Amino acid sequence: MRTRKRTGLGVAATIAAAGLAAAVAGAGADETKTYSAFNGGMTYKNYCSNCHGVDGKGNGYIAETLKVPPADLTKIAARNGGVFAAERVAAKIDGQEEVREHGRREMPVWGDVLLWPEGDSAARREHVKTKIGELVEHLRTLQVE
Repeated sequence: MRTRKRTGLGVAATIAAAGLAAAVAGAGADETKTYSAFNGGMTYKNYCSNCHGVDGKGNGYIAETLKVPPADLTKIAARNGGVFAAERVAAKIDGQEEVREHGRREMPVWGDVLLWPEGDSAARREHVKTKIGELVEHLRTLQVE
């Protein structure tokens, strides 16, 4: 039985081809990424429901103690002509668009869990992006007319 040895060049070509295939498969993956509304619901429960309420209507158990009533998150789309602007919602969550009641961007009410980590690692940025995407998807499910 004859065996064939792989040369260094052959191995390198195989690795390069595999890398190229992975790059092509991953191209645009971020554009089509889907987020879990269920996981977003868990994040919402932990970080948002105290003010906005379990149902998102601004009736959380500490809502009465706040100077400014929490927004009714079930009417985000209704307040925007029937369009749920996911990117704008995400920008309000991560602090790119200020929501005074959430606190300064440097210290939002939920700590750094949803704060966009500008100087952090790619893995940390991806984690935060996923958490925010999931939360946005959960908020999308709460919309009423």
